[in-house]
Amino acid sequence: GAVVPPPPGAAPAAPAPAPAAVLGANETPVMPKVADGIPVRYVDVASPWLREVGAHPRGTRYVAAAVGRVLLTYDDAKSGIVHTEEYEMVLSPLTELADVDKAIDVDYDDRDMLDAPLDPLPYQLCDAPIANKTFWTKLQRDLVDSLQRSRKLSVPANKELKLAARPGETDAEFADRCRTAADERADADAAKLKDKYATKINRLSDQMKTAEGRVNVLEQQKSASRNNELLSAADSILGGLFGGSRSRRSTMSSITRAANNRGRTSTVSQRVTEASGKVQTIADQLAEAQQQCQDELQAIDDKWGKIADTITTLDIPLGRGDVDVKQLVLAWLPVAD
Repeated sequence: GAVVPPPPGAAPAAPAPAPAAVLGANETPVMPKVADGIPVRYVDVASPWLREVGAHPRGTRYVAAAVGRVLLTYDDAKSGIVHTEEYEMVLSPLTELADVDKAIDVDYDDRDMLDAPLDPLPYQLCDAPIANKTFWTKLQRDLVDSLQRSRKLSVPANKELKLAARPGETDAEFADRCRTAADERADADAAKLKDKYATKINRLSDQMKTAEGRVNVLEQQKSASRNNELLSAADSILGGLFGGSRSRRSTMSSITRAANNRGRTSTVSQRVTEASGKVQTIADQLAEAQQQCQDELQAIDDKWGKIADTITTLDIPLGRGDVDVKQLVLAWLPVAD
């Protein structure tokens, strides 16, 4: 039982072969066949999302997964919104009836996908017919249908102003944009009042100026007539008092004429009163028109201010042509027991 050393000059014995890896019942040392045209990748163990999908950096076997990148385009003609975003997912394990609704959202980089494995791990067989092109065609179609059903872009919107928030626009910025648009609409409505009130207010203003001019003329006539009558009567009275009987009679006649003249002055005063009343009437009409205009302007301002503050939510769904599968690969994930 003793170990006999090799004779002098003999070649050293070859090292004993390493024991073969023990494979599980559903494992194979070679990669299963994959349908033609389907890229094959190996997920880098340094990928930050590795554990999110059930993988492990010190995995002992590879499990098949479908990894996809999809471009989503949200397009709404009425609001003018065209917004694109990328959706990336991992679906594992793969089964014959793969359910894409169970896919896990990830944010992967192309550098997370390797063309060759870092470690020679065995492959776990899966139920999914990954060697059949029809399996991948159906998987892609199901992915598109699922995203159409489940995804939508929801943005703040103002339906009356036909505005929607742009992607990346804050609520405050959108609210400011709504107020600016509402102010422009209010200005347009206010401009329409010009035709309604400009002619009326200008006409009343002209009438008021004419009426005031008439009052001034009548006031001057009244003042001149009254002064002339008083001075004439005063001269007659003074002359009659000191001019004898003839002058006395003449004075009495002058006073009578002065009294008659005062009647005419009274008539002028009545005209002044009537003219002043007309000025007041026109002034009242002008003030009423100005108040009506102000009230309508305030109503316009209130209306568009309320509209500017009425912000709801616009949901933009995905159409079939809005879902574009850019990448769909079979990726092998390292998993631990």
